[in-house]
Amino acid sequence: MALLLRAALFCCALLLAAAPAHAEGFLDAVEDMPLMEGLAETGDGGIVFDKPAGRIVRSVAEGDVAPSAVRAFYIETLPQLGWTRAAEYELIGELLLFRREGEQLEIQIVPVSQSHTEVRFSIEPQ
Repeated sequence: MALLLRAALFCCALLLAAAPAHAEGFLDAVEDMPLMEGLAETGDGGIVFDKPAGRIVRSVAEGDVAPSAVRAFYIETLPQLGWTRAAEYELIGELLLFRREGEQLEIQIVPVSQSHTEVRFSIEPQ
């Protein structure tokens, strides 16, 4: 029995070790939009409007993470979820654009201070 318990614990440990290190959770407003480790949603989890033409989503997260790490995380992670990178702009901070199934996702990465970053998510019909 003890051997079986040890084997089960070992398998659980392997599964946890194999899980992506940065996938801490997802945005409340979008069930398949990963929230990078170190970021936390602000407010009540975002705004969602479902319209006949598609949904409109707004959500904001912030945390003590580098803007370059946020950029790298979403550029690496979102294509695995079906999002295609459309463009990238530098305005106040940085704006990443992705498209998927008739929707456009904008991720604005805004450095608030030297060690704090705000990330604004916006999804709209294309």
